Parts: sequence; structure tokens; C-alpha cells
Amino acid sequence: MATLDDVARLSQVSAMTVSRVINNKGSVSEATQQRVMDAVNQLNYRPNLVARGLATCRTNSIGVVVSRLENPNYAVMVAGINRKAAEYGYDILLGNGEDPAGLIQSVNTLLNKQVDGLIILPEETRDTEESGSRKKRSSLNFYGQLQQLIAKGDARLPVVLVGDFQVEGIAGRIGVDYYEGARMAVRCLYEKGHRRIGIVAHEAGQVGIWGERQRGFFDAMRELGCPVRDEDVISCPEAMEAAMQVGLRFFAGEDLPTALYCSNDEIALGFLNAATQRGVRVPEQVSLIGHDGSLYSEVCYPRLTTVSISPLQIGAASMEIIAECLNDPSDQVRERTIKQELIDGNSVIQR
Repeated sequence: MATLDDVARLSQVSAMTVSRVINNKGSVSEATQQRVMDAVNQLNYRPNLVARGLATCRTNSIGVVVSRLENPNYAVMVAGINRKAAEYGYDILLGNGEDPAGLIQSVNTLLNKQVDGLIILPEETRDTEESGSRKKRSSLNFYGQLQQLIAKGDARLPVVLVGDFQVEGIAGRIGVDYYEGARMAVRCLYEKGHRRIGIVAHEAGQVGIWGERQRGFFDAMRELGCPVRDEDVISCPEAMEAAMQVGLRFFAGEDLPTALYCSNDEIALGFLNAATQRGVRVPEQVSLIGHDGSLYSEVCYPRLTTVSISPLQIGAASMEIIAECLNDPSDQVRERTIKQELIDGNSVIQR
């Protein structure tokens, strides 16, 4: 296997010059650069990244922890991270877990791989017991253990959190205003003439990706003077198939609201499929609006009206904060909030 010294001898320059060319650092003439790269190609030289990492105390890798990679939104966030990481010359390593214990194990694995930074996407693990309190305890358990790991780890390691859970010692946070997104959805339906609006949501506490959406819905309805009937509040798992089963039972009734706010696009698509099976026309009989702006909203008929959380921008912004922290370490927590956007489809009708 060719070494850096072999490249230096063949190109008739010093090893330091070869290093400057390969790492694109320092001033080297174009002719010398070409001679070095010709030698690199001829010898099929590959830099020893492990040795470089030992010398610089950097691995040029960023760990990304995600709980539901099958969710298109998280996949898009990872794509945003990866694109921005490539611009900065970093690779990403993914960690995944089905429950808090699995996620913490993934965090430990990434830390053992000496990543230069860590990005934690929203914790959304599945519980066998579907209850809001259980989900809240699950999240608190994960973030509590995460904080302990951060406290015991290298203080220089920047950790960026996507979401609103409070964790001390992080370097940055990406805020997603789920509350305002839900209010945006309700206002859209109200402006289209809907007054009896129901909600289909996963059970949750008052915070997090589910609680904030529900709080935004009920606050908006109250401000607009639209009472919410008990029968129009539908509890539903976030999985599409489970949502369809709940929707089949709901659409079997006769006294339906004119519109439904579904707290994510998976749920909305499950209810759309259920409406089709029950012969309920969307949007003529019931309008549907989702929340996330995921790929699900683009692959259904009618195309789903939804509030996009801008997942690509979330991923890019989280990587930008990591890069800022690595270039300019600071005790100050860097925070950004990503704006949400209403995307018009064909699932909401003017009444």
C-alpha cells in the first residue's frame, strides 16, 4: 500500500507539500498540485483517515440519532444533515433505536466511535401501552439519560437537539413550532368556512411533538369561538394502518364534522383511506388537513393539504450549528426556530 512518502518521492516534492495538496491547505503552485495528484492516482494512494484523526483529535464524522427512520420526515431531516455535512467535509453516522434503551445504546455507540458532534432528532419511540402518560415518561426517560451521558462525556463535544425537551449541556437547539403549525391548520379550515372541526391525534402530554399540536388546535378553536364536541376528538396511534382502522369506525357514523385536523400526515392518510372505503367523499363531505408536509401528503388522492415543518431545513440548520460549534466553541446555546408553511392540496374545500 502506497504511503505519503511514496507520493512525495514520485512527485519530487516534500511530504509536507503532499499533505498540503491533499488537505487543500497552504499555497502550492498549480503545476506542483498537478504533479502530486498525478502521483496520487498512479500509486492509488489513500490517506490514512485513522492516523489523521489521531493527529487532529477529529474523525470528521457526525452522529445522528433517530427513533423512526421509516418516517419520511426523519429521512428528509437526515438528508438535510447529510447535504450540509458534505459541504463542511463531514460524514454522518446513523444511530437508531426502537425504545429509550435502544436510543441510549445508539448514543453510546456513536460516542465510542469518537464522533465530532451529535444531532438528536425528536424521540418518537413506540410503547406497548398506548397512553399519554406512558409516552411522556418514555421521553423523559430518554432525555434524562441523555443528559447524564452529556454530563459524563467530553465537554467539547457539541450536541444539538431538535425539539423542546430541556437538556442541560447541549450546544444548540432547533425549535419546531408545532403549536403555531396546528393553529395555522385550524385558521386555514376556519377561513374556508368550516366551524365544526374535529381533531385526530396521538395521545400525549402538554409538551413534545404531539402535545404542542393538540394544545395549538384547542387554543385556536377557542379563540375563534368554535366549540369542540367530545365525539369529534379522536384518539389514534400515529401508524397509518392503525389510523385507518380508527377511521373506519369513525366514518361509520352519520353525524360527522365538516373538517378534521390530523396531527400528522400518516394519520391523515390513514383516515383518507378509511373515508374512501366507507364511501365518504373527501373533501366534499369531510375536509382533511395534515401536519408535517411529509412525502405522504404528495402520494395520495386527493393530494393532502398540510402544514409543513420544513424537515430539510431542520436537518441543514442542525448541521450548521454543529459546524459553528466546532469552529468556534462557546458556552452559549445556539438556538434556531424553523418556520412552518401551509401547503395547499385538494383535501380542503370552501364551504
